[in-house]
Amino acid sequence: MPLLALSPIVSVKVKHLWKKPTSSLLYYRRRIPDDIKPLLEASRSEWAGKEQIVISLQTDDPKAAASKIAKLAEQHDKEWEQLRNPSKAGALAQAESFLRARGIDPGAPKADEEALGIFFDMVEDGLPTKVKDHLQEAYEHDYPINPKRDIEPYLPPVVATAFQIAQGRREFTLSDCLDQYVASRSEKTARSGKIAFGYLRAFFKSDRPLGSIRRQDVNEFVKWLLAGEHNDDGKPITTTTVTRYLNCINAAVRRAIKENELDIKNQFSSVEIPNAGKDAQARLPFDLHQLKSLHRAVDEWVAVKGWDQPRCIVTVLAETGCRLAEVTGLASADVYLDTETPYIDLKEHPWRSLKNETSIRKVPLTPRAMEAIKAAQIISADSKFLFPQYTTVEQCSINSVSATLIKWVRSRSGFENAKVDNHSLRHSMKDRLRAVQCPDSVQDQILGHKSQGIGAGYGQGYPLEVLAEWLNKAVAAVWV
Repeated sequence: MPLLALSPIVSVKVKHLWKKPTSSLLYYRRRIPDDIKPLLEASRSEWAGKEQIVISLQTDDPKAAASKIAKLAEQHDKEWEQLRNPSKAGALAQAESFLRARGIDPGAPKADEEALGIFFDMVEDGLPTKVKDHLQEAYEHDYPINPKRDIEPYLPPVVATAFQIAQGRREFTLSDCLDQYVASRSEKTARSGKIAFGYLRAFFKSDRPLGSIRRQDVNEFVKWLLAGEHNDDGKPITTTTVTRYLNCINAAVRRAIKENELDIKNQFSSVEIPNAGKDAQARLPFDLHQLKSLHRAVDEWVAVKGWDQPRCIVTVLAETGCRLAEVTGLASADVYLDTETPYIDLKEHPWRSLKNETSIRKVPLTPRAMEAIKAAQIISADSKFLFPQYTTVEQCSINSVSATLIKWVRSRSGFENAKVDNHSLRHSMKDRLRAVQCPDSVQDQILGHKSQGIGAGYGQGYPLEVLAEWLNKAVAAVWV
């Protein structure tokens, strides 16, 4: 560890610093730990097969070199920690690469007995001395050896996984299935997968191998969900929700079987759900009287407590017919009030997707919707999001705002037994537009529905002012 001269009388030692005798440049030099060397090979690192890392710092200034060394050391510490403790999916991928690099086919590890023997010798050589002595004693006295108990705890995760594959003991589990599914899907779909698999693992009370799951297990899982045993409060869920969970699991398992060439059946395919669809409840729209009561409730709230984000959102929903996620996930830049026809611009965002291409549209704002939007702008201040209470760069939390609004609406006078929710306001707008005999094609453009007929795909649609005229006609009856 060379000394760095900071002044004529002050010198310090800097770890990982090296200087070639024939050069004025300084280098970062660091020994690669023994347990990391095989993991670098498995991950196909540029440092695989090396004893140490040597990187030119492109400077002869000791102070500048010290700063660069600190960053490189931190970077390698993080990388090595990830190699030592990878995710299950990461460990599996690295383990397979690790075996291939040694001439072993993960799909048929016994095809090359010589390569397999060399690998097993390598695994044993890497074990602590006390473990080797224990294994030697077991060999001499013909004691049974349990690899899972006697060997794997002393191996790095990647090597342990490779050892399982080489011995034909590696079983593809629910966690493996979920990890691969999540990595291949959008954030929204991945989130649904995590929920469904979370319930499945809770049902089994363990991370079961896919090959050990039987059809009877799946049928019992369905009954478990329908009975509400997955909830702390024991609240049952609908057959439609169970179907959605199963569809997600089925897709993940089907993908796992195909991509990993698993010789197992997909027990989640074509599962029969008792009384499927018969418990579905029709979503009722708000009638005219209820719409008036809703706005009156908002006014009473605002008069006492002022505008807040939930009341702004529900007002915009009622006055535009937009979906909850479309409004909640608005960026501040999506709002255009200083135009001849004020509107909101609905488009895809990293934190909030849209249902389909026809959902991408411009929706004019009624005077009441503009009032709520302006209030939301004041509340959100300089935020990138119109409703930052529910939207971040990572996600749009519609479940949170939905629960808040449903609870609030159903607690208002006249709504105690009403079977309405946030989406009911979208159905209500459809009825309001019908009531004023708005053309179907205009309704579709306002609500983001796909219009029927060959001509529907021609042109750019109706101008905003036309949409605004029909929208204002539709809500006029609410304010009479």
